[in-house]
Amino acid sequence: MSYVSLANKYRPQKFEDMVGQESISKTLKNALKSGRIAHAYLFYGPRGCGKTTTARILAKALNCTGNGNTKPTGEPCGTCPQCVEIAQNEDMDVMELDAASNTGIDKIRETIIDTVALAASRDRFKVFILDEVHMLSNSAFNALLKTIEEPPAHVVFILATTEKHKVPATIVSRCQTFRFRPITMDEITDHLMELAEAEGLDLTEKAARIIAKNAGGALRDALTLLDRAIAYSDGKIDDKLVGEMLGLTPQELIAQTITALIQKDNTSLHSAFETLRAEGFDANSFLKDLKNALGDLFYFALKQGSAPFEGADKIIPLASAGMLAALSRKVNKLAEEVKFSDNAFISAEVGLFTVMDSCFDVQGFIRRLEALERGESADISLPPSSPKQEIPVKKTVAPSPKASASATQTNTVTAAPVSAKKETQTTNYAAKITDNQPLWTALVQAFKKSIFVYDALTNCTVRFEGDNWNIHFEKGKEFYKVPAQNKLPELEKKVRELSGRAITFTITAFSAESAKVATPSAAATIKPAEQPVGPISAEEPFATGDFSAEAKPAKTKSAATKKAKKKALPAEEVPAELKGILDVIDGDVLI
Repeated sequence: MSYVSLANKYRPQKFEDMVGQESISKTLKNALKSGRIAHAYLFYGPRGCGKTTTARILAKALNCTGNGNTKPTGEPCGTCPQCVEIAQNEDMDVMELDAASNTGIDKIRETIIDTVALAASRDRFKVFILDEVHMLSNSAFNALLKTIEEPPAHVVFILATTEKHKVPATIVSRCQTFRFRPITMDEITDHLMELAEAEGLDLTEKAARIIAKNAGGALRDALTLLDRAIAYSDGKIDDKLVGEMLGLTPQELIAQTITALIQKDNTSLHSAFETLRAEGFDANSFLKDLKNALGDLFYFALKQGSAPFEGADKIIPLASAGMLAALSRKVNKLAEEVKFSDNAFISAEVGLFTVMDSCFDVQGFIRRLEALERGESADISLPPSSPKQEIPVKKTVAPSPKASASATQTNTVTAAPVSAKKETQTTNYAAKITDNQPLWTALVQAFKKSIFVYDALTNCTVRFEGDNWNIHFEKGKEFYKVPAQNKLPELEKKVRELSGRAITFTITAFSAESAKVATPSAAATIKPAEQPVGPISAEEPFATGDFSAEAKPAKTKSAATKKAKKKALPAEEVPAELKGILDVIDGDVLI
């Protein structure tokens, strides 16, 4: 017996065999049972979802004579001469025409128009099935229009197309239309497992799911892939074998690349590409897999569905859903560019580095600011399941407790959040503190009730150089510089109260330029670093625009404004809800 593909061997022969189109099957069965048969039907939807198969089943139901049927039945028997011949495409009264191969008016006139008035040779109805009907020419559609509008009572037209918008509205309006939806991944997976059991195949559920995912909602494509997997395997079909057959990127490389993009890890991203080159993977296929993985991860971040790959649960806390969506969109655009490159690997790697530098987690930053406003911890860089660890204090010089306040000493400490359990002891501010490290700790605690300032002081490093202290914010915490700079007078006033010393503060923050400069000596003055300027994305057209012509000159402050400043509300009378704002934005509350 000759080989028959799975798609043909297991092609549905009854309405009850259809997968994923239950609503259409139910509607047609009820219409057949009640005798409400339309003269023309239009089936539209993506490829491989059952349009032509449903058309053949409908033709069987219209003409079935099994079980003593004398009129159309809701479910064909599958054994009568009509059902057998229609299934084999041998019934003279059921004509199936491929419109993609017969687009002209001459073929339509010869096959349909000139024969439609003739009675059926044997069957109850003469059925015309036009597959890919959107390929017909305009003249062919015009010639068919009148026939479809008023066909003889014994004729039924069934039109099938993947592109309904190309079918003239005059044709569509004369048909009962049914939309065939793509078959879901779960439905395809279940069907493949049932088919594997019937065929005696050793198919794992993970392998079936990968096949279903790559079928794109088309059951016919899934069966074709399974046929290919059977030929590729030595008996057992698992997820690893299917991945090798389809040339899919290993999950660990996908996870490594996504993590590198989120954390902006150049080394890890380059390492992933080195592995791809060494293993012989295709750059275009890799970008496609990466785009799909980011899209699935986006839904997973919204708590929709299960983890798309191993390690996905560890990536979710690192980025917001918005950033994952932005990455997926940019990778999709990059994949389109790489298609036309003469060196796909270099274009893909350089493009991903550009994507990495241009994507920022804006939602995560907003969540951090909202947490600060609520008085909560703003450290969202750690996963929710990871305990927040205290940063150890580092000293380069151990100062003497009896050292003079004016003695020159240089040491650096990293400020760390103080655990709530260790805050039972209170600092005695009445006693003057001369040692730099305890003085700094007392200063931080003094601003415990000022949410923004306290959070800034617990996310910095401080360098002591006698009575000149430098507060520095590392990469990723540069935005703390603004509230700290605005509160310099209060810092200097509070440290004078605690120690009796006139200490001068300088505020610096990480920048690409300052990172290249060598660390100054202990006696040198540490100047505040410029705020870092991130790379400008070429996708943001207003970022590089010249708006100088539209800029209006700044107005000088009027005398009335200067006079209004003298009526500022005293600090002790400022409402509590406004004090937090003044910690970030320097200004006064006017009466």
